[in-house]
Amino acid sequence: MPIQELNPQEFAKNLAQQAITYVPDDISEEHKKYITKKVYEFCFITGDHLIKQYKEQFSDEDAVVVIQFIGEWTFHKAVDLIKSGLRHEYWDTILQQVAFAALKAALEGHSQNMDQTKAAARIETQVMEAYKQCINQLVKSKAIKEEDLEQILSHSNVDKMAQESVQKRAESFQDDEKTLKYVAIAVMLKKMPPEKADRILEQMGEDEKQKILSCLQIQDLEKKVEPAIVNNYIRDLMKTVSVKAKPNSIEMVKSFKALRKSYGDESIINLTMFERAKIQEFLSACLFEEGVNVNKVEISPHIVKILYNYLGSRLRG
Repeated sequence: MPIQELNPQEFAKNLAQQAITYVPDDISEEHKKYITKKVYEFCFITGDHLIKQYKEQFSDEDAVVVIQFIGEWTFHKAVDLIKSGLRHEYWDTILQQVAFAALKAALEGHSQNMDQTKAAARIETQVMEAYKQCINQLVKSKAIKEEDLEQILSHSNVDKMAQESVQKRAESFQDDEKTLKYVAIAVMLKKMPPEKADRILEQMGEDEKQKILSCLQIQDLEKKVEPAIVNNYIRDLMKTVSVKAKPNSIEMVKSFKALRKSYGDESIINLTMFERAKIQEFLSACLFEEGVNVNKVEISPHIVKILYNYLGSRLRG
């Protein structure tokens, strides 16, 4: 089907407007205008040329793909020229050679019925070769120093954008991993008694807690994630929760001594005088002996933690 609906001028304007959003932040406003102007010019020239010379051989879709290739490589090499430090007077000629090389390779690819991936690879090869030849010619004509050649050719905006794209995908993957973690925790909490779920949530940071609470609002949450994935995260979570939940004996002793320092012996004794013998023994050792360890008295660390929370709330209350 021949080209029927393509409007070269409007399409070129659209590509130029898109291009400006991708210009690196360290490019000046003046140079941004130059880049978008060149993208527009070469895209318009390409579209107009296709209609005049190849209207019957190209469909609208094929023509659009070729114009986009010209726009992309004009954009990338314009950025490279600006960052290379080459004088402005050389830019137009080099970009003309780049655009011509890209168009020639695109036409060859179309005539040979190449798929888009192979055509893109051929265009890139021809563009890079044309660009390198232009820079080498400037070296031969003494317009630039030979020792500057490597530095000038080292600039590659297309490679930089590709690296940034990979980084963004990696960051997106990490975000997905975090989301799965919150979903898995939410699935587990939904199966627990509310009071136990609340205790686990209390051990989370505020940001994590809010994300998990958001997941808990999702209807049919269990059906939205693979059970195997949930189980993996639950195993990791239970290990973490178990470590966090077990009181540290040294820290607990310090906490009791801090209560004694703040509120005095009499207040603590009055609150615990009717407690069981084991607890009385623990408190006596903990409060009045130096370097005591909770393990010296046979009492569960969890009971110790409950006792501390009770005393703290009563003394502060």
